[in-house]
Amino acid sequence: MAQMAPYPDKFGGTWSMLLKENLSIEETSLFRLLNAKDIAVALNIGLSTVYLLLERGELPSIRIGRSVRIRPDDLEEFIESKVQREAANE
Repeated sequence: MAQMAPYPDKFGGTWSMLLKENLSIEETSLFRLLNAKDIAVALNIGLSTVYLLLERGELPSIRIGRSVRIRPDDLEEFIESKVQREAANE
């Protein structure tokens, strides 16, 4: 069976997500969605700024009930768009 790298759980331990044998490594990225706090830490910005970006639609999100989640690919595209915009301004 394919296995993802372990992620720390809320109790300080680790867990591994086991995947079916027919899933590729690229498909495993679907299993890890980021929350607003993850984005704030990754970009070194405040939570209120993250929610502002989400509200403006600058950072695409997925709503699951009352929770907001962001795909890692969307975060990467957001960062890339900022890098490209700054490079064009120089």
